[in-house]
Amino acid sequence: MGETLLQVKDLRVSYYTYAGEVQSVRGVSFDVDAGETLAIVGESGCGKSVTAKSVMGLIADPGQIKEGSQILFDGVNILDMTPKELRAYRGEKCAMIFQDALTALNPVMTVGRQLDEVFIRHRSMKRREARQASIQALKLVGVPSPERRYGDFPHELSGGMRQRVLIAMAFACDPKLIIADEPTTALDVTIQAQVLDVLKTMQRERNTSLILITHDLSVVAHMADTVYVMYCGRIVEKAPLR
Repeated sequence: MGETLLQVKDLRVSYYTYAGEVQSVRGVSFDVDAGETLAIVGESGCGKSVTAKSVMGLIADPGQIKEGSQILFDGVNILDMTPKELRAYRGEKCAMIFQDALTALNPVMTVGRQLDEVFIRHRSMKRREARQASIQALKLVGVPSPERRYGDFPHELSGGMRQRVLIAMAFACDPKLIIADEPTTALDVTIQAQVLDVLKTMQRERNTSLILITHDLSVVAHMADTVYVMYCGRIVEKAPLR
Protein backbone atom coordinates (compact mmCIF):
# COMPACT_ATOMS: atom_id res chain seq x y z
CA MET A 1 0.00 0.00 0.00
CA GLY A 2 1.07 3.57 -0.60
CA GLU A 3 -0.06 6.98 0.55
CA THR A 4 -3.73 7.85 0.89
CA LEU A 5 -5.31 8.63 -2.48
CA LEU A 6 -8.97 9.17 -1.55
CA GLN A 7 -10.55 10.36 1.68
CA VAL A 8 -14.32 10.36 2.09
CA LYS A 9 -15.37 12.24 5.20
CA ASP A 10 -18.89 12.31 6.69
CA LEU A 11 -20.58 11.77 3.31
CA ARG A 12 -24.31 12.39 3.52
CA VAL A 13 -26.57 12.13 0.47
CA SER A 14 -30.32 12.73 0.45
CA TYR A 15 -32.99 12.44 -2.24
CA TYR A 16 -35.89 14.88 -2.09
CA THR A 17 -39.13 13.30 -3.29
CA TYR A 18 -42.82 14.20 -3.18
CA ALA A 19 -42.97 12.16 0.04
CA GLY A 20 -40.11 14.11 1.67
CA GLU A 21 -36.39 13.60 2.27
CA VAL A 22 -34.88 10.12 1.84
CA GLN A 23 -31.49 9.82 3.53
CA SER A 24 -29.61 7.43 1.25
CA VAL A 25 -26.11 7.80 2.74
CA ARG A 26 -25.70 8.85 6.36
CA GLY A 27 -22.24 9.93 7.48
CA VAL A 28 -19.99 7.50 5.56
CA SER A 29 -16.22 7.88 5.96
CA PHE A 30 -13.36 5.81 4.52
CA ASP A 31 -9.87 6.10 3.02
CA VAL A 32 -8.38 4.39 -0.05
CA ASP A 33 -4.59 4.02 -0.36
CA ALA A 34 -2.69 3.94 -3.63
CA GLY A 35 -2.84 0.40 -5.08
CA GLU A 36 -5.41 -0.79 -2.51
CA THR A 37 -8.59 -2.75 -3.27
CA LEU A 38 -11.39 -1.68 -0.94
CA ALA A 39 -14.64 -3.64 -1.07
CA ILE A 40 -17.93 -2.09 0.02
CA VAL A 41 -20.47 -4.83 0.63
CA GLY A 42 -24.08 -4.82 1.75
CA GLU A 43 -27.61 -5.67 0.72
CA SER A 44 -29.44 -3.98 -2.15
CA GLY A 45 -30.54 -0.46 -1.26
CA CYS A 46 -27.99 0.10 1.51
CA GLY A 47 -26.29 3.04 -0.28
CA LYS A 48 -23.29 1.37 -1.96
CA SER A 49 -23.91 2.65 -5.48
CA VAL A 50 -24.90 6.13 -4.27
CA THR A 51 -21.58 6.30 -2.41
CA ALA A 52 -19.75 5.29 -5.60
CA LYS A 53 -21.61 7.87 -7.70
CA SER A 54 -20.78 10.54 -5.12
CA VAL A 55 -17.05 9.84 -5.51
CA MET A 56 -17.50 10.23 -9.29
CA GLY A 57 -19.47 13.47 -8.87
CA LEU A 58 -22.53 11.93 -10.51
CA ILE A 59 -25.27 12.77 -7.99
CA ALA A 60 -28.01 14.67 -9.81
CA ASP A 61 -31.47 16.00 -8.93
CA PRO A 62 -33.44 15.04 -6.93
CA GLY A 63 -30.29 13.88 -5.08
CA GLN A 64 -28.06 16.22 -3.11
CA ILE A 65 -24.76 15.82 -1.25
CA LYS A 66 -25.27 17.59 2.07
CA GLU A 67 -23.09 20.39 3.45
CA GLY A 68 -20.18 19.21 5.57
CA SER A 69 -19.45 16.22 3.33
CA GLN A 70 -15.93 15.98 1.92
CA ILE A 71 -14.52 13.83 -0.90
CA LEU A 72 -10.78 14.52 -1.10
CA PHE A 73 -8.91 13.13 -4.11
CA ASP A 74 -5.16 13.80 -3.84
CA GLY A 75 -6.07 16.43 -1.25
CA VAL A 76 -8.57 18.26 -3.50
CA ASN A 77 -12.26 18.30 -2.58
CA ILE A 78 -14.13 17.26 -5.74
CA LEU A 79 -17.30 18.87 -4.36
CA ASP A 80 -15.62 22.26 -4.97
CA MET A 81 -14.68 21.48 -8.60
CA THR A 82 -16.19 23.36 -11.53
CA PRO A 83 -18.09 21.34 -14.21
CA LYS A 84 -15.02 21.58 -16.49
CA GLU A 85 -12.72 20.30 -13.73
CA LEU A 86 -15.15 17.44 -13.01
CA ARG A 87 -15.16 16.38 -16.66
CA ALA A 88 -11.36 16.18 -16.58
CA TYR A 89 -11.44 14.33 -13.24
CA ARG A 90 -13.79 11.67 -14.61
CA GLY A 91 -11.80 9.39 -16.86
CA GLU A 92 -8.35 10.89 -16.30
CA LYS A 93 -8.14 10.50 -12.50
CA CYS A 94 -11.13 8.39 -11.55
CA ALA A 95 -13.21 6.04 -13.72
CA MET A 96 -16.20 3.79 -13.14
CA ILE A 97 -17.21 0.34 -14.39
CA PHE A 98 -21.01 0.12 -14.25
CA GLN A 99 -22.89 -3.05 -13.38
CA ASP A 100 -24.97 -3.46 -16.56
CA ALA A 101 -22.74 -3.16 -19.62
CA LEU A 102 -25.69 -3.32 -22.04
CA THR A 103 -27.24 -0.15 -20.59
CA ALA A 104 -23.89 1.56 -19.87
CA LEU A 105 -22.87 1.32 -23.54
CA ASN A 106 -24.64 3.33 -26.26
CA PRO A 107 -26.66 0.79 -28.30
CA VAL A 108 -26.47 2.77 -31.57
CA MET A 109 -22.69 3.29 -31.58
CA THR A 110 -20.01 0.67 -32.18
CA VAL A 111 -17.88 -0.18 -29.15
CA GLY A 112 -14.85 1.14 -31.06
CA ARG A 113 -16.36 4.58 -31.56
CA GLN A 114 -17.29 4.72 -27.87
CA LEU A 115 -13.72 3.87 -26.89
CA ASP A 116 -12.42 6.44 -29.39
CA GLU A 117 -14.34 9.18 -27.56
CA VAL A 118 -12.32 8.56 -24.39
CA PHE A 119 -9.00 9.06 -26.20
CA ILE A 120 -10.24 12.01 -28.27
CA ARG A 121 -11.68 13.87 -25.26
CA HIS A 122 -8.99 13.14 -22.67
CA ARG A 123 -5.88 12.60 -24.81
CA SER A 124 -6.71 15.00 -27.68
CA MET A 125 -5.97 12.27 -30.24
CA LYS A 126 -6.95 12.39 -33.89
CA ARG A 127 -9.55 9.85 -35.03
CA ARG A 128 -6.96 7.52 -36.61
CA GLU A 129 -4.72 7.59 -33.51
CA ALA A 130 -7.75 6.96 -31.29
CA ARG A 131 -8.72 3.94 -33.40
CA GLN A 132 -5.31 2.34 -32.90
CA ALA A 133 -5.38 3.12 -29.16
CA SER A 134 -8.89 1.62 -28.88
CA ILE A 135 -7.88 -1.60 -30.64
CA GLN A 136 -4.86 -1.89 -28.34
CA ALA A 137 -7.09 -1.30 -25.29
CA LEU A 138 -9.44 -4.10 -26.41
CA LYS A 139 -6.45 -6.38 -26.92
CA LEU A 140 -5.13 -5.65 -23.41
CA VAL A 141 -8.37 -6.81 -21.76
CA GLY A 142 -8.43 -10.05 -23.77
CA VAL A 143 -11.08 -9.28 -26.39
CA PRO A 144 -10.43 -11.77 -29.24
CA SER A 145 -10.00 -10.35 -32.79
CA PRO A 146 -10.01 -6.75 -31.48
CA GLU A 147 -9.83 -5.24 -35.01
CA ARG A 148 -13.12 -6.97 -35.86
CA ARG A 149 -14.79 -6.38 -32.50
CA TYR A 150 -13.93 -2.67 -32.79
CA GLY A 151 -16.72 -2.37 -35.37
CA ASP A 152 -19.32 -4.40 -33.44
CA PHE A 153 -22.36 -2.92 -31.69
CA PRO A 154 -22.88 -3.78 -27.99
CA HIS A 155 -25.73 -6.22 -28.70
CA GLU A 156 -23.40 -8.25 -30.96
CA LEU A 157 -21.08 -9.04 -28.03
CA SER A 158 -21.56 -11.52 -25.20
CA GLY A 159 -22.03 -10.27 -21.64
CA GLY A 160 -18.42 -11.07 -20.76
CA MET A 161 -17.09 -9.24 -23.84
CA ARG A 162 -19.21 -6.16 -23.06
CA GLN A 163 -17.85 -6.12 -19.53
CA ARG A 164 -14.29 -6.29 -20.92
CA VAL A 165 -15.09 -3.28 -23.10
CA LEU A 166 -16.17 -1.33 -20.01
CA ILE A 167 -12.93 -2.32 -18.27
CA ALA A 168 -10.95 -1.16 -21.33
CA MET A 169 -12.79 2.19 -21.24
CA ALA A 170 -12.14 2.61 -17.51
CA PHE A 171 -8.39 1.95 -17.80
CA ALA A 172 -7.99 3.87 -21.10
CA CYS A 173 -6.53 7.03 -19.54
CA ASP A 174 -4.62 5.31 -16.71
CA PRO A 175 -6.70 6.76 -13.86
CA LYS A 176 -5.43 6.43 -10.30
CA LEU A 177 -8.79 5.08 -9.04
CA ILE A 178 -11.31 2.67 -10.57
CA ILE A 179 -14.78 2.17 -9.09
CA ALA A 180 -16.33 -1.16 -10.08
CA ASP A 181 -20.06 -1.20 -9.28
CA GLU A 182 -21.25 -4.83 -9.28
CA PRO A 183 -19.07 -5.55 -12.36
CA THR A 184 -20.03 -9.24 -12.64
CA THR A 185 -23.69 -9.29 -11.53
CA ALA A 186 -25.21 -10.45 -14.84
CA LEU A 187 -22.49 -12.99 -15.70
CA ASP A 188 -22.28 -16.72 -15.09
CA VAL A 189 -19.61 -18.01 -12.71
CA THR A 190 -17.03 -19.00 -15.34
CA ILE A 191 -17.19 -15.68 -17.19
CA GLN A 192 -17.28 -13.85 -13.85
CA ALA A 193 -13.93 -15.39 -12.88
CA GLN A 194 -12.39 -14.42 -16.24
CA VAL A 195 -13.57 -10.81 -15.95
CA LEU A 196 -12.30 -10.52 -12.37
CA ASP A 197 -8.90 -11.90 -13.42
CA VAL A 198 -8.69 -9.27 -16.19
CA LEU A 199 -9.62 -6.53 -13.72
CA LYS A 200 -7.10 -7.74 -11.14
CA THR A 201 -4.30 -8.06 -13.71
CA MET A 202 -4.90 -4.56 -15.11
CA GLN A 203 -5.01 -3.12 -11.59
CA ARG A 204 -1.76 -4.83 -10.55
CA GLU A 205 0.13 -3.84 -13.70
CA ARG A 206 -0.85 -0.18 -13.35
CA ASN A 207 -0.90 0.08 -9.52
CA THR A 208 -4.45 1.43 -9.67
CA SER A 209 -6.62 1.75 -6.58
CA LEU A 210 -9.95 -0.07 -6.77
CA ILE A 211 -13.25 0.41 -4.97
CA LEU A 212 -15.31 -2.74 -5.48
CA ILE A 213 -19.06 -2.43 -4.87
CA THR A 214 -20.70 -5.83 -4.45
CA HIS A 215 -22.86 -8.13 -2.34
CA ASP A 216 -21.05 -11.26 -3.56
CA LEU A 217 -18.64 -12.42 -0.84
CA SER A 218 -16.86 -14.83 -3.19
CA VAL A 219 -15.86 -11.83 -5.33
CA VAL A 220 -14.69 -10.00 -2.20
CA ALA A 221 -12.57 -12.99 -1.13
CA HIS A 222 -10.92 -13.06 -4.58
CA MET A 223 -10.22 -9.32 -4.89
CA ALA A 224 -10.22 -7.24 -1.72
CA ASP A 225 -7.60 -6.01 0.76
CA THR A 226 -10.03 -4.19 3.06
CA VAL A 227 -13.78 -4.71 3.51
CA TYR A 228 -16.43 -2.21 4.62
CA VAL A 229 -19.96 -3.42 5.36
CA MET A 230 -22.83 -0.98 4.73
CA TYR A 231 -26.33 -1.18 6.15
CA CYS A 232 -29.09 1.44 5.90
CA GLY A 233 -26.74 4.10 4.55
CA ARG A 234 -24.05 3.66 7.20
CA ILE A 235 -20.80 1.72 7.51
CA VAL A 236 -21.40 -0.75 10.33
CA GLU A 237 -18.21 -2.80 10.12
CA LYS A 238 -14.70 -2.53 8.63
CA ALA A 239 -11.73 -4.89 8.70
CA PRO A 240 -8.91 -6.34 6.61
CA LEU A 241 -10.08 -9.18 4.33
CA ARG A 242 -8.84 -12.01 6.56
